[in-house]
Amino acid sequence: MVDLSNVQNKPLKLIFLVHFILITWGIQGFWSPDSYLFYNGLFILSLLWGIHHRESDEPLQIAVIINVLAILFDVIVLAAYFPATFRSSERFSIAMAILNLVIRPVTSVILCRIANERIGGEFSGRNTLGDIFGRGDTVAPGRPRAAYDDIDNPSGHQSTPGVVTIDGAGGKQPPPYHG
Repeated sequence: MVDLSNVQNKPLKLIFLVHFILITWGIQGFWSPDSYLFYNGLFILSLLWGIHHRESDEPLQIAVIINVLAILFDVIVLAAYFPATFRSSERFSIAMAILNLVIRPVTSVILCRIANERIGGEFSGRNTLGDIFGRGDTVAPGRPRAAYDDIDNPSGHQSTPGVVTIDGAGGKQPPPYHG
C-alpha cells in the first residue's frame, strides 16, 4: 500500500485532485462549452505550478484569482448552458459542475492560507488577502520591506556623508553623487 504520511503539500495536492476529478466529470456532458474547459484548465495548471514551486507564492496567487473569477464564470456558464435534456450522463455532468462550483469558495480560502504560509506569515487578523498580494509589510509578495533611516529623527545609527580624497596630494572632496 502507498504510504501517504510523508507526502508534502497535502492540502494543495488534495485541492488539485478534487477539482481535477470534478472538472473531468463536469465536462463529460454535451452541455459544457469550451470556455468551461479553458478557465478550469488554467486553474489546474496554476495548481500544478504551485505544487512544483514550493517556495513561491505567485502560482497560488494566480490560482486564487482564477478560482474566484471561476465562481462568476461557473454561474454564467451553468445559467446559459444548462442542459435541456435530462439523460443520466447529462445529470451527472451538471451535478459535478455544480459541486465544483460549491467547493470553490472553500478552496479559495485554503489557497489563501497556503499562500500566506509561503510568505512566512500566519493567517491572523493582520495578515489578510491584501498582504498576500503585496500590501501591508511587504514591498513585493514574499519580500520583506527593508529598514530605512528616518530623516526627521536623527539618531546614533544614522550615517552622515564623509569626505573622500580623490588624489594622492591630500585634497579632500565631498563624496561623489551616485543618483
